[in-house]
Amino acid sequence: MAVEHAMAWSKRQTIDDFIQKSKQGKSNGDFIMHRECGTLVEYNPSTSRAVGKMKATITQRFKIGGDDAMGIEPIVFDVDCDSRFHFFCFRDNDTWRVKYVKLIYEKDKIVPVDGKTSPSFTKEALDKYPAGYKYLGASQSMLGHEIDVSLPTIQGPEHGAANVLWLDLYEKVEQWLGGAKDVDLTNGPGQAETNGKASHH
Repeated sequence: MAVEHAMAWSKRQTIDDFIQKSKQGKSNGDFIMHRECGTLVEYNPSTSRAVGKMKATITQRFKIGGDDAMGIEPIVFDVDCDSRFHFFCFRDNDTWRVKYVKLIYEKDKIVPVDGKTSPSFTKEALDKYPAGYKYLGASQSMLGHEIDVSLPTIQGPEHGAANVLWLDLYEKVEQWLGGAKDVDLTNGPGQAETNGKASHH
């Protein structure tokens, strides 16, 4: 099994289930990539624990509308979502393994592929999702995905308010680095469990 993450549509699950769902999405037209923007590792040699914090942009392409018979071109656009991946790692003899992967969603935006044309979502449609991934959530819902609306973001329910989920995540990071046998991340649904399989990331 490879290390991956639980995105806005995948919810908490094992890595095998995530891979299977990703394959299904790919066959249905999902086109998702990630751009790594730098990684910082916190390492505690006394406990042989580490947490990798990777800044990344999730980018997904969407196509809506269009009618070939009538000569109407579809609207093609990308949604870019800036996020922070957290890899909870432990050392098993000479091999580093990943136990959990969890994300914080920071902000997202629509990027018109042709530089000028993009869809216009209503405020009502966007308000269904947290500010950290509102365009990604609204766009993925058009594909029939069920969107988890309680993933960690850096925004609270009101502008400037702290989001308990991301604060809780960093408390769990400290527990993990301190050598806790396990950490309870279940109050934040966006989590993939790798069952300690070797990671080559």
